Amino acid sequence: MFKIYLAIILVFFLGCSRKPAPPKEASNIMPWGAVNEDLSRHDSAFDIQNSLGLSLLKKVKLDSNDSSEYKILAISGGGSHGAYGAGVLDGWYHSGNMPKFDVVTGISTGSIIASFVFLGSDKIDSIAKIYTSIETSDVYHYNFFKIFGGSSISSTTPFKNMIKKEITKELLDEIAKEYKKGRRLYIGTTNIDTGHLVVWDMTAIAASSHPDKLQLYRDIIYASSAMPGVFDPQYFEVEYGGEKYYQLHIDGGMNSYVFMVGLFDNWKEILDVPVNKKFDVSIYVVANRQYRYKKPSKPLENDSALSILVGVATNSVDLLFDRSVYRLYKACEKNGYNFYYTGIGDDVELKDMPHQFHKKEMKELFTKGFEKGSKQIRWQRKIHSDEVTRHR
Repeated sequence: MFKIYLAIILVFFLGCSRKPAPPKEASNIMPWGAVNEDLSRHDSAFDIQNSLGLSLLKKVKLDSNDSSEYKILAISGGGSHGAYGAGVLDGWYHSGNMPKFDVVTGISTGSIIASFVFLGSDKIDSIAKIYTSIETSDVYHYNFFKIFGGSSISSTTPFKNMIKKEITKELLDEIAKEYKKGRRLYIGTTNIDTGHLVVWDMTAIAASSHPDKLQLYRDIIYASSAMPGVFDPQYFEVEYGGEKYYQLHIDGGMNSYVFMVGLFDNWKEILDVPVNKKFDVSIYVVANRQYRYKKPSKPLENDSALSILVGVATNSVDLLFDRSVYRLYKACEKNGYNFYYTGIGDDVELKDMPHQFHKKEMKELFTKGFEKGSKQIRWQRKIHSDEVTRHR
């Protein structure tokens, strides 16, 4: 483990040249396929009014009742711990109790799971195969020569080949059919040039006539999963002033461990929905992490700079996860939406770090998740902030 962190730190200091970055005035330009959250825009399928807005409007028009049920599933990041969430979702589906979601969002490891859960049926069994049969060598292998001028310490060719095998043209065709029904699939990446979360409408990409949509779809999943330092970042092209530039995107979990777009917008007013119509929105969060993990932490082995950096990184990720979940909860509370949360319980021992993929441990996690999903899930309905919990 020491060698891995040392190599990552060396990568940070040595680095390499990159493709041309957008100028400062163009830093927030959205690449093709990304959702533009500017509510004043109506030009593209990727403007939020033509993405989430039309999905909501279609639901209202299809429902004859005064209340339109709208169900959202948000799958968190978590690396190899995604085996747990995959198990929960597989068990939940096979229990016959899983609803058909209008929107599915996925980030990091959740981006791998999301496409299959979105389609459901026999596609859900693909996540069982992926998360119970892989080793680290099936995802990446260390290439320490990349320390001298590389952007990571590994080769991710195995992971890219796995994405290529699982994400096929036939899969995109099926996702495109769901887009026409008004359903949406969103995946998040982090634009590391700006630090912003970028949300991609994968359904609109699948339904488009873009000649490179299949490769783009795969690249987005790769970018969303690209752990910094371990995976190379992914470039996405943008155009400004007649010139081409390239944004650097990495693991979506570096910005938000779980997400949903448009939660703070007043969609009834935006869409001019009749007064008698009501959105009955429910958000289900399946987390591949332990929320507010209160077991005693293992102390640092020493006071070296490396040991302290690892401790800081671990605490920062814990805080980011807690805040990501809490932000979703507060949005639901503000708008009167139903909030449901389930994650890895304190009774589950996590033996590996998220970047370690060991078949035996992942099978155990998957099985524990499947047991939870196949029974009546005890959803957590309220989330307390650190400050509230600490001072109770």
